[in-house]
Amino acid sequence: MKRAASWMAPSVAGALGATIAAALIDALTHVDADGERGLRVVVAAGYAVALAAPLAFALALLARGIVAAWQPRALVARLTDAQGAAPGLAGGLGGGLVGLGLLALASNQLVWLLARVTAFKPRTLAVVVPALMLVVGVAVVLVSGAIAIGLGRWLRQVRWRRGLTPRRLLGAAAALLTIGLGLAWLLVVRPLVRQLSLDGGVFTAIVAVLLIFAHIAWPHLPARRAVLGALGALAIALVGTAVWASQARPTLILTLWGDGGVGALAVDLILDIDAVRASVPAADLAPRPRPGARHPDVVLLTIDTFRPDRLAIYGGPVAAPALTSLAARGTLFETAIAPSNVTRRSIPALVTGVAPTRVRGRVSGWALRLDPRHVTLAERLRASGYDTIGLFCCEGFWSRTRPTGLERGFTELVVERDASALVAAARARLAVRAPDSPPLYLWLHFIELHEWAGGDPDLRPERRRLYDDSLARIDGEVGGLLAALATLPPGRAPIVIVTGDHGEALGDHGEPFHSTDLYNSQIQVPLVVAGPGIAARRVDEVVSLLDLVPTVLDLAGFEPPGHPILDGRSLADLLTGRRDPDTSRGRAYAAMVVDRFVRTGPRTLILGQWKLIHHGDSERDELYDLASDPRELSDRATREPDQLLRMRAALFAQQLRDRASPFAR
Repeated sequence: MKRAASWMAPSVAGALGATIAAALIDALTHVDADGERGLRVVVAAGYAVALAAPLAFALALLARGIVAAWQPRALVARLTDAQGAAPGLAGGLGGGLVGLGLLALASNQLVWLLARVTAFKPRTLAVVVPALMLVVGVAVVLVSGAIAIGLGRWLRQVRWRRGLTPRRLLGAAAALLTIGLGLAWLLVVRPLVRQLSLDGGVFTAIVAVLLIFAHIAWPHLPARRAVLGALGALAIALVGTAVWASQARPTLILTLWGDGGVGALAVDLILDIDAVRASVPAADLAPRPRPGARHPDVVLLTIDTFRPDRLAIYGGPVAAPALTSLAARGTLFETAIAPSNVTRRSIPALVTGVAPTRVRGRVSGWALRLDPRHVTLAERLRASGYDTIGLFCCEGFWSRTRPTGLERGFTELVVERDASALVAAARARLAVRAPDSPPLYLWLHFIELHEWAGGDPDLRPERRRLYDDSLARIDGEVGGLLAALATLPPGRAPIVIVTGDHGEALGDHGEPFHSTDLYNSQIQVPLVVAGPGIAARRVDEVVSLLDLVPTVLDLAGFEPPGHPILDGRSLADLLTGRRDPDTSRGRAYAAMVVDRFVRTGPRTLILGQWKLIHHGDSERDELYDLASDPRELSDRATREPDQLLRMRAALFAQQLRDRASPFAR
């Protein structure tokens, strides 16, 4: 027992020392500076150590076990002849390097072949890939083994074999492997996997280097027991502080989640972050009610990839009778701008009322996991006494088992891929509501328009008509929903809002789909609002979907908070006819946010008829007069220098607003 403990001691000390040092460096790098930075660094490091130290210890034991089994020094000695040369070792290393290259190439081509044959069906690949890789692995071993034997025999006969010393061979092999992997990463792998998250890469590298150093230095350290004891005490102190914080300071834990780094990852893996969030008092979630205001039902329908100018009500070819009838009895906004051009950035901004440049979270799959400090519209309304029901298309964005934060605040959550199933679920729930039940907030999201092309970028006219066909089918589902709402008692008639999360290029500016630029083809969406007290008219004042949260709160009888809690403005005065549209007051801000799917972060600001697109580091600006050039074909940046300066100043002011934390109270 004593001998085993002595053998494991360097691995224990190395794992503790390496992870403590890496955790403190990582925490100091990621934790924002504020009054509690010191405590947050300690807690973040504690969680990182709790997660990484056992893994580092297991890795150290595994590596030492492999070394003990292979006994590399004895193996090298057996492969070295009396003259100090090791041609057999050279053959083995050469065959091994060739084998690694063949394995990488074969696995790459195998995946491509299977992807084409199986249309990348995960279950099929899960069965076929292991069997084929086993065959490939055996073949590579046979080939590389033959190369190793043949190369070794040839090198034993060359005159200069005495220069093939083990030290030179191992150094050359390590250098070749490092250079080869580096070149493969830079030239081939990294450009193809930009979406791969490398968070924690520096942490892992620090731990690996320090582990190796610790095992080399351990035999030469004086007072090894004291060193081990000090490291153990420090690790216990860090982890103990982290455990204390999870019980006594839940808000600090939520802040750590948003800080990023390995400490944040450890918090996410070790704790149930939603349970931590639920332990935080939620009294400040409820908006302040206006005395005497009524609290009507609210139905929000968001349609993915929803472009307005294909609808007849916006001058397009698709009649869409359901949407046309809704617009006829409500307010239609001529120019409504989504916060971004992709769902994972637009929907979180839409339901929190926070600009996408201020929404915090982590990319998870195609979605964004919201920072747990964000508050959604559903949470605010639920805290104010509303029943909240969410009916959504997509498990990747709304899920109880893999939460993204978008599902927070709903008393009931239904996830069905098909829009007709979602409408049926809505009808069933509306049918059983009592006249005296609490007010209702119902949100539905349809995905069908997103899939109009099946991913095929062919935009010939006959192919492009598929979008219009999908739009007509979706209008039928909208009609079914509106028919169900029409059966409600007059006193429970809801405010109905129909809009989209972003548009679709359909060939404009050379793009088939979305997520690539900030022209209006990708960010302009329909916006129709109807219901009790809503005026029947068209509004030509530019609005933003960031205005939806303050607008809904206002219409629901509450005082919407302003910046920095929310961005945007309430449109209730426009909707109820208390104010006439004013094109000069129109304002919308949208952005692409850099993440592992997006390499650049352009911003766009619309003020009245003018639109500026700023391309970030390139300092290249585009300026458009939307009144005379709605398709944004004529850049006026060089022809309107004064207007360009005014728009740049306004965008700069907006970017200053972006620096404010959305979590201020």
